[in-house]
Amino acid sequence: MGSNQWLTFDATAYTAGPESTGKSPGDADYGITASGRHVRENHTIACPKSIALDTRMEIEGLGVRTCDDRGGAITDGRLDIYFEDVADAREFGRRTVRARIIEN
Repeated sequence: MGSNQWLTFDATAYTAGPESTGKSPGDADYGITASGRHVRENHTIACPKSIALDTRMEIEGLGVRTCDDRGGAITDGRLDIYFEDVADAREFGRRTVRARIIEN
């Protein structure tokens, strides 16, 4: 996947909580991403394994996010965008987005 090439992704929203991860505050790995860092709103996305961790992507209408996480359902053509608030994640829901790699 080349830099500056806009691609279409099926994007969903997720949170650190039990509704998305099955984990609760107080669990040892609550909010910890596949990269070992804590999730951060307006920063963290879960990407398919075909996109390296630490890759920065520009998501049209949302800005720049970093591939810090993975997910069992996140396969090629899919992204999962982290939201701190459950209501915000539900409002985002599932939608088609355009994104491009800006750094990896």
